[in-house]
Amino acid sequence: MGEMAPQGGWPLKDAIFTSIIGVVMVMACLEWFLWLAAFLYCLIKVFQKSEHWSINVLCILLGTLFTLLRFILRLMGSFFRIVFLPIMVVTLPLPNQVSQFWPKEMVEFLQWFAFWSFAILLTVPWLFCVYQLVTNQLGRTKRIKQVLDDVTAPKVVIVMPCYREEPEVLIKAVNSVVDCDYPAACIHVFLSFDGEQEDELYLNTIEKLGIPLTMEAYPRSIDVTYKEARVTVSRFQHGGKRHCQKSTFRLIDKVYEEYLRRNDNLFILFIDSDCILDKVCLQNFVYDMELSPGNTRDMLAMTGVITSTTRKHSVITLLQDMEYIHGQLFERTVESGCGAVTCLPGALTMLRFSAFRRMAKYYFADKSEACEDLFDFAKCHLGEDRWLTHLFMIGAKKRYQTQMCTSAFCKTEAVQTCRSLIKQRRRWFLGFITNEVCMLTDWRLWKRYPILIAVRLMQNTIRTTALLFFIMVLALMTTTKKIDDLPVGFIAISLGLNWLLMIYFGAKLRRFKIFLYPLMFILNPFFSWYYIVYGIFTAGRRTWGGPRADAAAADSNTTAREAIEQAEQQGDDLNIVPETFKNARITRSDDEKTKHLVRKGSVVRPPKDVEGKFVARRRTPAGLYTDIDLDEEEALGTVATYAQATIDDASPRLHREDHLVYMPRGIEALMRDEDRRKYVIAQKARQARQEQEELRNRHPEIWSSRLEMAQFNTRPHPSGSSSNSRNHRYARIIGGNSTDASPPATSGEEKT
Repeated sequence: MGEMAPQGGWPLKDAIFTSIIGVVMVMACLEWFLWLAAFLYCLIKVFQKSEHWSINVLCILLGTLFTLLRFILRLMGSFFRIVFLPIMVVTLPLPNQVSQFWPKEMVEFLQWFAFWSFAILLTVPWLFCVYQLVTNQLGRTKRIKQVLDDVTAPKVVIVMPCYREEPEVLIKAVNSVVDCDYPAACIHVFLSFDGEQEDELYLNTIEKLGIPLTMEAYPRSIDVTYKEARVTVSRFQHGGKRHCQKSTFRLIDKVYEEYLRRNDNLFILFIDSDCILDKVCLQNFVYDMELSPGNTRDMLAMTGVITSTTRKHSVITLLQDMEYIHGQLFERTVESGCGAVTCLPGALTMLRFSAFRRMAKYYFADKSEACEDLFDFAKCHLGEDRWLTHLFMIGAKKRYQTQMCTSAFCKTEAVQTCRSLIKQRRRWFLGFITNEVCMLTDWRLWKRYPILIAVRLMQNTIRTTALLFFIMVLALMTTTKKIDDLPVGFIAISLGLNWLLMIYFGAKLRRFKIFLYPLMFILNPFFSWYYIVYGIFTAGRRTWGGPRADAAAADSNTTAREAIEQAEQQGDDLNIVPETFKNARITRSDDEKTKHLVRKGSVVRPPKDVEGKFVARRRTPAGLYTDIDLDEEEALGTVATYAQATIDDASPRLHREDHLVYMPRGIEALMRDEDRRKYVIAQKARQARQEQEELRNRHPEIWSSRLEMAQFNTRPHPSGSSSNSRNHRYARIIGGNSTDASPPATSGEEKT
């Protein structure tokens, strides 16, 4: 017995180390089980809701395959899950008191097998990313060499919905758009307020845009020139972000109706009201979609790089910054190289307008009222960006038409607290897993994007190796193991390749804090574990345990949108009863005497009508652009004028007032002659101040020399000639005195 027992017994540090490893292994097993259960649950839901036999077949195949991948395969194709536990056990740096019992030959084989599986399945996506970075420029650099003017630059309309935003944040976002290095005459900002009331936010915003507050009433839509760019400020009936975007789209379609008949160079950019665009963001988007040499002009949709910014720095904001960079410049770049990105975020997405208007009725369809359960709610509401990207992937006629622009950047505010971060990631996780299953069970995606969907399936099977690196670091810190005893190959492949890319990203973007990527490599697995476990358990309570007493529900008097807003105001967007949404809509339909509507199951994939519809317009011999395969009514891009045949129809008939499009009115047309004259003078003075401020910021040396000249010319001169007086006045103007930059007021007129 003395020979069987380890010599010297168990040292205290080894016992503590083994206990910690045991806890981490239990966490990994819990995550493994919950992820498998959640994925299979979504597959079952898709099977129950399927509208085509191919979905059922793929559900069965993927359910079987994924279970085998989780039990038999650690990684797709080669990393056997039946040996998952043995591989984890022989790979983990366990104390000698434990590892001495493993057969040496088995340990060597499993470690060799795991290393090469990892090497292949992590290196291939890495090479895809490197290829994309080599063939596409990365960074905030100007890519268009020629000077763009009002004629050569395509028009860009920016849709910015806003609701209860801070006035300073909103005007900062507007300034970032109009200050872009792009011809101001080709920029048209649609600032759309989700609500008809003239509240403090609305009044503060229009005042900063130069609209006087002396008017008795304001029209629904106002046109104003702000920093030489056109800004249309509109107020729409409250209905949520998607409804606000839809109303704005209908306004854009009406404003540019004649322009679109003769041109196909109009692009629409969707951004959030708290996003700050980079100076060259617009022109780099347009370069990739329209102006690059040899461009075939069939690029339909692109997303850019969203980075985080913060006023208070902490570990949470640092991790978010690194995660944003890695998730977009690595994961989305890999997807882009495989044929298409799987998520076009509403915070930064540019679309070719002529192609988008053919998809508008599907894109803007409010699916919340068609929800039957939590699965539908997570798919269509929490993960609406992915669901809409699924639409575009099916609507495109070929690969590489929905891509990633690695030179178009914007910033958004990072989440500051742990509580807010957890809720945000829970939304992302639930929206991700439901839409991921819908994509994997769509045979049309397998046919058009086989490599992309295979990579997605492979990545969904990798869930518990992230905690391995933490254990290795712990082993070194406690001196339980030496470097020679650790699987250096695993570290070199999983950490080394990613860290190498992050160092390149940090140097290229001058964001040197992302050099701390190993910190994210250690801490992020625990955050991700908590997101998944918390998200699944809280979602499961909604599904299996029933709703709470204060859960928001829809009824004959409360719409699904109102119920969702009620839950969000309570601080828990999952505290709802989505099972009531569809029944409430049916009840309201009965009240509106539309009992002929029949009920069918909710859809889990884009309809067949979407296939091949996401294409640009064609030019006719007469020089006009038109949609040849569409009738006139559909080609006009109306999104809410189709008769509703079923309760699940994508385009329900709305009330008459929802069809009204209030054309924007110029602010000068709303003023009296005297007010109009003052407004023009004030605008000129404002423009002069802006030009002086821009000169001072961009060319401080020129500004300093002009200021010195102004100070010299303002010294008293012995002669009182009129020429000296004129020089004195000119010096005051270029010196920055904006009150003298305006024309002199005539008698009886007030100087502005």
